[in-house]
Amino acid sequence: MRIIYERYKRLIIFAIIPLVLVAQYYLFRFGVISPMIKGVNINIIHGEFIQDIDKYVVKLGEPVVLSPGDYIKFPQYAKDPKIKFTILDDSKTIKLEKSDIEDNTVVLTGLKTGYTSVAVMKNSRVLQKATILVVDPTVESLNVSIDGNLKYVGDTAQLSGSVEVDYAEFNDSYDVTYESSNDNVLEVKNNKVKAVGVGRATIYAKSKDKVEAIRFNIVARVRRIEIKKSFNIVVGQTIKLNPKIITSPARLTPPKVKYKFSETKMPVERAVTFDEKGNITGIRTGSEKITISCGEGSNKSIEIITINVKEVKVEDSMIKNVLFKHNISDNKLNIALSWDVLNGANNYDIYIKDNTIQGSNYELYRSITQEEFIRDNKVILNLDIASDADEVNYDIYIVGRNEEGTSKPSNVITIKEIISKNEGQDQEQDKDHGSESEDGSLDEEAQQ
Repeated sequence: MRIIYERYKRLIIFAIIPLVLVAQYYLFRFGVISPMIKGVNINIIHGEFIQDIDKYVVKLGEPVVLSPGDYIKFPQYAKDPKIKFTILDDSKTIKLEKSDIEDNTVVLTGLKTGYTSVAVMKNSRVLQKATILVVDPTVESLNVSIDGNLKYVGDTAQLSGSVEVDYAEFNDSYDVTYESSNDNVLEVKNNKVKAVGVGRATIYAKSKDKVEAIRFNIVARVRRIEIKKSFNIVVGQTIKLNPKIITSPARLTPPKVKYKFSETKMPVERAVTFDEKGNITGIRTGSEKITISCGEGSNKSIEIITINVKEVKVEDSMIKNVLFKHNISDNKLNIALSWDVLNGANNYDIYIKDNTIQGSNYELYRSITQEEFIRDNKVILNLDIASDADEVNYDIYIVGRNEEGTSKPSNVITIKEIISKNEGQDQEQDKDHGSESEDGSLDEEAQQ
């Protein structure tokens, strides 16, 4: 009987073992029983980081992806266990978010600088942990190089830059961007800069909070200077030279034009004087060569002109800018005249025509010397008015004169006024007038 029982027991055991093995397989396979895990190792599989012996260093605000590594599960056929990443402190230095890159991975983003720890956990058990240091690297230096010369409109250059931060392993992760302070002078595209206009501009190279400035002064290429080869003026006359600067490309603002004497002379021998704007004044008879230049170095263009200065001839001149002021008082027309001094004149003759007399002609009213006019800077005329006159209407011009001849007449000024009768009161009118604008024409007030 005992022998039968032992045999029966062995048969039951042999029958149960396969059932247990099959049941265990399916329990592991469907995740009812969690497998053992070995070899969990926290790794960063995407993003920029530095791996030290005891920690990972990541940049503030730059996401990285954490992975538990290629861990081993036992048995191999078991369903992958549920593991998770957890932050082990409450410092709020980082945040963890689900990752779509691989199973069991998370995205870690630094929220503020400092230390924290993360762990891989299975249920409540810590399988592996790692220290994370979040840093905000400081750009210590920004080096910029320019391959090319930017001096003239049309020049181009290639920009390149490198960055050094206090965490050297991150150097290559910092890009350098470029921008121009004036896109009408320097234009930047794809790290290439082109001079497109005349003027000053600055290229700013930027990486994070580091900025380097490179300043440029772009000028036009000067092809040539166009101007007459000689000018004839008289003593005391001033002319302005207006050289035409031809640039390449055309119609750009040229560099500053400069003037200098071409020949070495004593000051008392000079026939002219000039200023930096090209205003030439004849001071004595003779000739003078003036060098006109534009640009610098290889971009410099030069022309030499001749200024011939002759003695002034009064007959070729004309009195300009006649001004007058008048009033009527006590049956008299009082006129104050002034004009520009005429070089070479010894005397001035004042001619008047009374337009109220039909068929009247100009008559010499008064002559004064150059010395008298320069001393007083004006001439006073007093013309009698008939007691029964209703109006005054005079035309006046002036000529300069010396022993050799007489100048051209000045522009005619007209004084025309209606006389109003106010019994027992003097009538008085006082007006200022100018006879000429710069082009020699009468202004509106002088024509009244």
